[in-house]
Amino acid sequence: MKVTSAAGATGALGALAGCAGGGNGGGNGDGNGGGNGGGNGGGNGGGNGGGSEGASFQYLSAEAAENSLTKPHFTESVKRFNEQTGNNASLQTASYSDVRQKISSTVSAGNPPALAESGGAGIEFWNDGTVPDHDQWVEGSDYPDRWSVASEATANFRGNWWSGGPLRHSVSSLGIRPKMFSQAGVSGPDQLETWSGFYEALQMVQEEFPDANAYEETGVGPDLESYWGQARTAYTEGTDPWIRGDPTDPDVIINSDGDDGKRTDGMIKNTVTLAHEFSSSESASRGDEEIPSLMLTDRVGSFTYMTQNFTRWKQVKKDATFGWNGGNGDVMLLPNPRLDAEYGSKIGISELEGFEGQHGGHVWALEQAHSIFDVGDQAKMDAAWELNTFLHQDDQHVLTLYGEKYPAIPADSPMQQKLLEEYPDLPQNFKKVLSNLEEYGTQYNNTGAPWDVWGTDQIRWTDINETMSQSIAGQVPVENLPQQIRQKVDTTLQERNQ
Repeated sequence: MKVTSAAGATGALGALAGCAGGGNGGGNGDGNGGGNGGGNGGGNGGGNGGGSEGASFQYLSAEAAENSLTKPHFTESVKRFNEQTGNNASLQTASYSDVRQKISSTVSAGNPPALAESGGAGIEFWNDGTVPDHDQWVEGSDYPDRWSVASEATANFRGNWWSGGPLRHSVSSLGIRPKMFSQAGVSGPDQLETWSGFYEALQMVQEEFPDANAYEETGVGPDLESYWGQARTAYTEGTDPWIRGDPTDPDVIINSDGDDGKRTDGMIKNTVTLAHEFSSSESASRGDEEIPSLMLTDRVGSFTYMTQNFTRWKQVKKDATFGWNGGNGDVMLLPNPRLDAEYGSKIGISELEGFEGQHGGHVWALEQAHSIFDVGDQAKMDAAWELNTFLHQDDQHVLTLYGEKYPAIPADSPMQQKLLEEYPDLPQNFKKVLSNLEEYGTQYNNTGAPWDVWGTDQIRWTDINETMSQSIAGQVPVENLPQQIRQKVDTTLQERNQ
């Protein structure tokens, strides 16, 4: 999806709005499951748009199924929406790994939900007419003006509105166990600024904790968004590491000639090389949800799939501390290391020698996109848009959910500032995500959104991630990995891209 407007906000939240977002959601969410905590938050704001009093319709959400707190919260919010509008929305849930199949089944049966968290599948349904053009709802509404650019890019494909955007964002980052790093002799997080510094620190941690894993790659295909964030650190100014140019005839950077091909191929090899040197034998099947319990018991020292979510850590250890804290912190979020000129020679990846990059990471957006489905009743579809707007803007729903129960960054830009005002004492990991976005801007981007190609799901999750996971498992030689990925990407583009 092309970014069609510039960021209008300022500061950390403006920087988020300046990130192009989107993607073509497969996989299984963004690691924001788990958590506990109570609810608070006021209750104004809410929907606008069409809607017809008494319209009955179904809403299918994967986010509502993410942890024990999200479903009752969504249930209560939908109930309040019904009370306030006179509509009769019915909440259904499915996990992120199952939601696409559930949507497909209901479409095949001729009974799709009017509103569904369709992710990238929504583009395919829009292409065949199952999802109608969303111009009728977007134009004249609060959107796209209130959306972050990530959301706007998500909702737009080659100039067409097909979605109501995601409700929230997450951002991938480096997560470390300060207690292990300090005990190994690391004096502070400044030593982890570059890949060379991080690599040297990993060697120190591994020596100090021989029975642990200094670094654990979340190497199962659906959780290799960790690699997506790593790849950006070989570049600057938001340059896409994978696919660029005219979406009808794109330039593929993977396994290509020139310096950028080296940067991209080198970072592909870097992910697998680090996993082979430092990660466990289970790394190729490791999901991000397993990391908190491993890290908080000194079995894992670091990973690169940490987000702003803090409840999942407190679920494992109620009094978990965030930040360096004199080397005594339980867990700390940092930007992914940036590529430095010496790193390639230190780790033995010649493609990276002499190149430099900047901190960056992956922004989840299109993975959680919501779409209106054609249910043959305009009043129901209008009411579904009204619910989508309510879930973006209602204070009681948004602030309590993303400030306590399911920590995330609201996709509705004005709600981001409200969240900070409501929760001024958010933990270090949440605040650090915002400061990273402010400082490094477009280096935080979504994998796939800027491509505007058909088949993005296949490219991201299968051609790239599954092949890399196979290499982590020892099934594909590291030296052959970029070439194998390129062959698969080329085939997908030839077969799918129009």
